[in-house]
Amino acid sequence: MKRMILPKRDQWEKKHIDIGFDYFNLPSRDGSLYWSEGVAYEFTLKQIEQLEDASNELHQMCLHLVEDMIQQGDYPNYFQLPQQAIPFIEHSWKNQAPTLYGRFDFSYDGQDIKMLEYNADTPTGLLEASVAQWLWIEDVQSIPNRDQFNSIHEALIDQWRNLYPFTTTVHFAACQSAGREDWGNLEYLMDTAFQAGLNVNELSMENIGWDGKEFVDLNNQTIEHLFKLYPWEWIWDEAFSQHISTKTNWIEPCWKMLLSNKALLVELWKKFPNHPFLLESYAYDSQTNYAGKWVRKPILAREGANIRIIQDNIDLGEASGSFYFKDYDQSGYIMQRWVDTPLHHGMLPTLGLWMVGDKCAGLSLREDVFDIIGNDAHFAAHYFVE
Repeated sequence: MKRMILPKRDQWEKKHIDIGFDYFNLPSRDGSLYWSEGVAYEFTLKQIEQLEDASNELHQMCLHLVEDMIQQGDYPNYFQLPQQAIPFIEHSWKNQAPTLYGRFDFSYDGQDIKMLEYNADTPTGLLEASVAQWLWIEDVQSIPNRDQFNSIHEALIDQWRNLYPFTTTVHFAACQSAGREDWGNLEYLMDTAFQAGLNVNELSMENIGWDGKEFVDLNNQTIEHLFKLYPWEWIWDEAFSQHISTKTNWIEPCWKMLLSNKALLVELWKKFPNHPFLLESYAYDSQTNYAGKWVRKPILAREGANIRIIQDNIDLGEASGSFYFKDYDQSGYIMQRWVDTPLHHGMLPTLGLWMVGDKCAGLSLREDVFDIIGNDAHFAAHYFVE
């Protein structure tokens, strides 16, 4: 695994705009752009196969864990699940409610893989992982025998076809105030559904209505199938959650609440102790003595928020690259053993492994000078050579 500096492509900015990736130039904390043109990570085919196999294995481990929890009806308190959500978690699992995608975040030093977390509900970074970096590798001519682990686009189209009959109408929603990145991801997913032969409608979460019997859009059309780029834990806090029923098919399904919660890491460590892909993890207890170096993570948070470093039970403060958002402090924390990852030209990469359905379909990378990959970290393309 190497970080490579390569020539910038001609008119690369225009190429991003042409595919709808118009947030490539969002500023990062150091003043540079979100997309790092001219930077790429090189892998061997063996490393790619290792990452793909690990993702598929971890996904199956997660599914086994969900099945056990639901069969036993045992939901530990540190998941902080709303009681009204549990019947819908169980119903969606037992009725095999469809799932589209998710993303593992890995620490990787070229040999050892460690799972940092699983965003199985609302991962973003999809358009750049799928289309933008594929166009990059097609343009770069200076690398012989190059390829890329990236069948995300085709896999998404195939998965939509697996989920729904031709011409089924699917609504797509995100928060009205969400940034361009969220809406860009939503529009890209709409496009993959359209290419799969589905009918698509876009609206904001705030514009989902209730006609007394079912959810409707602004044209009073029934919302039967809804893809929401909006976390389930937020939905259960909304007033319209009282109307949620099994009539609406939600994507991602409600059982994904068990995987997008960082308490998942605690349960995985319990069920698969000392597994080589896992980091030691526990529900946080202020009375416990934590020897060594740890990170304290909120169970419900995104984009590296509210992460603190604990060394031999001493709070060393907020991890570099993290930021504080008070709402994420409401549901408790986990402790996860610190993992050292070597820097590449002063940059720390985190790997994103994309699951589409139940199979790993591609790899993306984000890097930064900080310990934590936050919401303004850089996106870097990748390739592998045989």
